[in-house]
Amino acid sequence: MLAAAASVVLGTGLLLGFGPATASAESTSDDLADAVRATMLEQRGDTAREQFSTRSLAEPLVEPITTEDDAWAFGTTTIPAPSTAHAAPETALFVAEHGPQGWRVELDGTDGFVDLADAAPDDVVSDEEKELFAKNHEAAQDAPLADTGLGLPWQEGVAWWMGGGPHGNSGSSRPYSSIDFNGGNGQVLSAGPGRVYKSCVRGGSALVKVMHENGYSTTYYHMRRLTNLSNGSPVQTGTYLGLIGNELPCGGSSSGAHVHLSLLRGDSHISVDNMTIGGWTFHTVSRPYQGYATRGNVRVDRGERLTNYGGSDNSLPTGTVDSGEYSRVNLRTGPGLDHDIVDTVADGALVRIECTARGGDVDGVWGTTDLWNRLDTGNWISDGFVYTGTNDPVAPACD
Repeated sequence: MLAAAASVVLGTGLLLGFGPATASAESTSDDLADAVRATMLEQRGDTAREQFSTRSLAEPLVEPITTEDDAWAFGTTTIPAPSTAHAAPETALFVAEHGPQGWRVELDGTDGFVDLADAAPDDVVSDEEKELFAKNHEAAQDAPLADTGLGLPWQEGVAWWMGGGPHGNSGSSRPYSSIDFNGGNGQVLSAGPGRVYKSCVRGGSALVKVMHENGYSTTYYHMRRLTNLSNGSPVQTGTYLGLIGNELPCGGSSSGAHVHLSLLRGDSHISVDNMTIGGWTFHTVSRPYQGYATRGNVRVDRGERLTNYGGSDNSLPTGTVDSGEYSRVNLRTGPGLDHDIVDTVADGALVRIECTARGGDVDGVWGTTDLWNRLDTGNWISDGFVYTGTNDPVAPACD
């Protein structure tokens, strides 16, 4: 229930009065929660109803991260998902300021959020967070690039299963912004650098969100054994977030341990169709959970494995070393066995390929080949020991 005092909409935020300045700390906290819930339902309620295919919504959760003197608050708010669908909750960061007319609340992804966060005391919203929010919001105003710059949420050079192809954050809902993955050691890692936030923290699980500077955010659901990093902590590509699981801290359903990865642009879910993540371009079809991913001439469908080739902070194509019966592969000064050995590289390592050339024949893991790859280190490796997903060159010819 909303407080009985009148409410006034200013900009994108909602001001909710709660009586005289002498109100108790408890009533102030209650009124803050009411104001945040009202703003969340007003701005994100229609989106949640459409995603969840329901007219009625559960009461939004309000979880402050930091507060100051009953005048400022920063935290998360979440609309739980129904248990009848494979769904993830609708969540947002909020910043709130109390003034003469009550609480002004702004949600992430808006001009008002950036402005109010910038005005907040540094011990409520840190300078580093203010900078991130501004950069994310500014970048989100531009048309999204097909290459997200993000990796897949596990170790580079390792293959996981795509258990559920592109689908909605709540199953069949549009856009198809989400993909389900499982495999390997089960460790879910951040798809890119940014800052981490947890919402709907329940039973050792939560919806985990990483906001990135490039206008994107990624969310991770169903995890267990979450990172102990506090809200707002910086993360890098590959920072541990949790383990795949069947956890449902804020509704939804799960039939097997996995991570439900979702892609957002600004404050909205965005289709992964034709988006490149982890070196793979994802494609949606008319039905949810189908779809597929491509890399060069290689296609991976639902139920098949794909290797994480990392983000595109380095634009060079990549491959994974497969040394067969050996533990390491020799690196040479040129494209042939008659060139000197200068180094070795371990089985399973991810290498970046600068260019390719034809040289001496090598009996590799997949047969005989004369294709050699010059790496970004300047050293050469036979393509017979590098998995790139194709027998054709993945990089231009060397000069």
